[in-house]
Amino acid sequence: MNTPLQVLTRPFAIEPVTSIMLPDGIFDNAIYQLRIAAHFTNTSASPLSNVTVYLESVGDPGIAPTAHTFAFPTIPAGGTVLLAWDADFQHATPGKPLVSFVARADGFAAQRSIQQIFVSQTRFDSASNTYTCTVEEGTLTISNIQGHAPGKTWGEPTDNGKECRCPPRYGPMVPTGLTMAWKPNPAYAGTHAELPFSDPWWKVLAIIVAAIAALVAGIAAAAGAGKANFSVGGSVEETDPSVHCCSLKGAASGKPEFTVAGVASAIASGAIAVACSDEADPFWRGQAATPPAAGETTVAERVVAKWKMLEAPVAGKAYKTDVSWTYERFTTGKTYHYSVTETQVNVHAAGPVKVETPDVVHAFAPLWVRASFQRQDGTLFKGSDLYSFALFEAPQGLYFVAPLTDDGLGFDPAANDGTYAGSLDLERAYRLLLQQHQDVRGIWRVFVFAQDVNLTKPGTPPHIAAQHIGGFFVASAIEITFDDSLPCPLKAQSTITVV
Repeated sequence: MNTPLQVLTRPFAIEPVTSIMLPDGIFDNAIYQLRIAAHFTNTSASPLSNVTVYLESVGDPGIAPTAHTFAFPTIPAGGTVLLAWDADFQHATPGKPLVSFVARADGFAAQRSIQQIFVSQTRFDSASNTYTCTVEEGTLTISNIQGHAPGKTWGEPTDNGKECRCPPRYGPMVPTGLTMAWKPNPAYAGTHAELPFSDPWWKVLAIIVAAIAALVAGIAAAAGAGKANFSVGGSVEETDPSVHCCSLKGAASGKPEFTVAGVASAIASGAIAVACSDEADPFWRGQAATPPAAGETTVAERVVAKWKMLEAPVAGKAYKTDVSWTYERFTTGKTYHYSVTETQVNVHAAGPVKVETPDVVHAFAPLWVRASFQRQDGTLFKGSDLYSFALFEAPQGLYFVAPLTDDGLGFDPAANDGTYAGSLDLERAYRLLLQQHQDVRGIWRVFVFAQDVNLTKPGTPPHIAAQHIGGFFVASAIEITFDDSLPCPLKAQSTITVV
């Protein structure tokens, strides 16, 4: 009998410098170094013992994963563990390669799980100031990106002299407009084109472009004089009002000080999805409203969209935008037009977050945090519903990233119960603190973040699957604001005193 530990949903991309999931979990070879993350679920009613898991192969020879075998003394019944492998995507081909994972537990034969991942290719043309995002089904060209740029106070100390800053120049740009031009491959007859990857809407490719454009600056800064692990750049046309955000300075392995900037950028980029709707994006709606005449073939399409942020984009909040967009279909016979003006609301909303930590910890016992994340209807996210992590901030400002999982292991009381837990080994952290001449004792602050995961089952009809998008922050300790008078929006959800 095979080991009842399987990957039941699509693996997703994590950018290792910032620790965030890329939009909808899609891998893009503009960022060379990415992590292939996957949830493994014990589908049996009994715990598994002496479990080993490894990534066996990737269907694209241009993707080079780093070999690593994970081992668990036990995985509880129904438990879901999150594992991730580093991989080089520099030479990846756009498409849907298969990834094979192998799990084995005592008393069982090996279990192989095979899942698709989605790979795109984003490039920037400095001569025309345009981005292209290529997938098997065609190429989306993005131009005339407009947005709110970081305010002048980004990277500046607060009035009381305490540093409260993100890395200078790497703040979030909240998009407020763009032009998207789609060239299908091949040209097609009929009303609707094939969806990218036969899964997400076209707008998801635009979100990828916006997210990558924001991330590369932080990745370059984190790399310092080393290799810059990306192949895309670009600029944006600034509009008012300004956006303000900040974080306390940090430094540690993995550059977690850039996590805050990455989170802010991901939240800001999500404004594209809100403006362009989750239910059906402007391309699909425009196609439905402009059926071509018999015998015509669609060779190109374009959407010009602009929107006004009625409030700042806040993770988990149902913020609104006023949006106007025009769709154009270019066929072998004529050009068709369709326009819409409407108000859209962020559907990736959530309820309150509950965070629990110990009040006092003696050095050098582990620090731990437990968090529960409510949906709008009051039910809890559970197990593989979320990709979550915490930042532990040392008394003198050093950051450490820790994953939060609902797997019944470590400090998590039970698998799949809606409590996500994680911990920090203070003995290991102390070595890094010493390098920065900092002390382990004092008040530690804890910040919690969570992104939703695309749980669409393989085989779901494309136009239904497209309505489910993952990678949006439903909980964040950082809030983007348009009001410069507000205090630093990075807010700790709990504190721990180390004595």
